[in-house]
Amino acid sequence: MLSDDLVYLRKLELTDLERTWVWINDPEVYLKIGSQVPISRTAQQKWFERLDQSSDKIVLAICLKEGDVHVGNVSLDSIEPRHRTARLSIFLGESQQRGHSVGTRAIKLLSDYAFNFLNLNRIWCKATAGDDRVSQFYEKLGFKIEGTMRQHEFIDGRYVDKVILGLLNSDTGCGT
Repeated sequence: MLSDDLVYLRKLELTDLERTWVWINDPEVYLKIGSQVPISRTAQQKWFERLDQSSDKIVLAICLKEGDVHVGNVSLDSIEPRHRTARLSIFLGESQQRGHSVGTRAIKLLSDYAFNFLNLNRIWCKATAGDDRVSQFYEKLGFKIEGTMRQHEFIDGRYVDKVILGLLNSDTGCGT
């Protein structure tokens, strides 16, 4: 288990699906992460079954130590062992936990796991261009803006640019 004094990360379990189904169908979540909606319970179940067999995707539940409460998910996907890269994504489904260091702690734990256990060299993520709050969040964690993908996603009736942010193992002071 990956943990600090406030949060821990654990493998997403079947018992988490009802809660994550509610979150993933919430506009505050799906508009940020760009998922297809609505998502049925059946589709969620099939996704979980594929996830359990996947070698290029890891989804972890973000849990508060106090009360043992699942508040969101963090993941690495598109894991490429040859190139030692992966894409990171996160969402906090419980809105009252946003802005209280839970996401920061989860990404630090996952980054440490990615670099020191999976031996990755680079993790990357994307954010909607112009969403300075999200970009600044990642930049505070050491991510660097690497570029912009123009009109990359169709969100809420319009095309939006996505900013790519990357973090190298060497950026963390632990690199080889």
